[in-house]
Amino acid sequence: FAAVFIIGRCSENRYHSDAMIQVIVTIACGYLTFFLAESEFSTSGVISTVSSGFVVAYYAWPRFVSRETMHIVWETIEFIGNTLIFFLAGAIFSDTVLSRWSFIKPVDFAWLFALYAAVTLIRTIMIALFWIPLNMFGKPIHWTEGIVMVWSGLRGAVSLSLAIIVDMEPGISKQMGSRIMFHVGGIAALTFLVNATTVSPLLKFLGITKASRMKERMLSRFAMHMSEHCT
Repeated sequence: FAAVFIIGRCSENRYHSDAMIQVIVTIACGYLTFFLAESEFSTSGVISTVSSGFVVAYYAWPRFVSRETMHIVWETIEFIGNTLIFFLAGAIFSDTVLSRWSFIKPVDFAWLFALYAAVTLIRTIMIALFWIPLNMFGKPIHWTEGIVMVWSGLRGAVSLSLAIIVDMEPGISKQMGSRIMFHVGGIAALTFLVNATTVSPLLKFLGITKASRMKERMLSRFAMHMSEHCT
C-alpha cells in the first residue's frame, strides 16, 4: 500500500520523471516484499510478491502515468528473469542428475512420469470444477478451448524458483533437495518437450486456429479493395 501511495503521488504527471519513478517503485516493491517476507517474517517470498502484485495492479493501475512504459519495462524484466531462472534451473538440474546421481533412484523416474500424469489430471479436474463459473462470469468457453487450457499448462519459473529455494535451504537434506529438484525440473522439462511441441498440432486438429467464414470474407474484401486502390 505504501507503493500505491507513492505511485498515486506521481500520477499527476507534473514532471517528465514521474513515469520512471512509478516504474522504480513497482520494482522496489517486488524486491522488498520478497526480502522482508523471507528474511524478517519467515514466510513465502514468492506468495508475498504475487500478493503485492495483486494489490498494486488493483489499486495503482488507474494511476500509472504511462501504462505502455510499465508494460515494456516489466516485459523486459520478465524475459530476463525467466531466462536466468531457466538457465539456473537447468544448471542445477544437470548437477542433480550428474553429480548427485546417487540420490536419484530408478523409482524416481517412475514417480516423475506418475507426477506428470497427476499434474495433468489435476489441471483437468480444476478446469472441470470451474467450468460453470468461467462461463457465467466471462466469455463462454467452448469445449475445444477447455482441452487446450488443460494441455497447454506449462510448468515454468515459479515452480523452478520454489524448487531452487528448497534445494538451497540448510534445513533440507541433500537427498531430499536433490529429489525435489529432479522431480520439479523433470516435470518442467516434460511439459516443454511434450505439451509445448504438440499444442500447435492440437490447435489445428481442433480447428481453433481456423478463421470464421465471415472473417475470411471480410479479409478477402479488404484485400480486394487494397489491390484496387493500389492499382
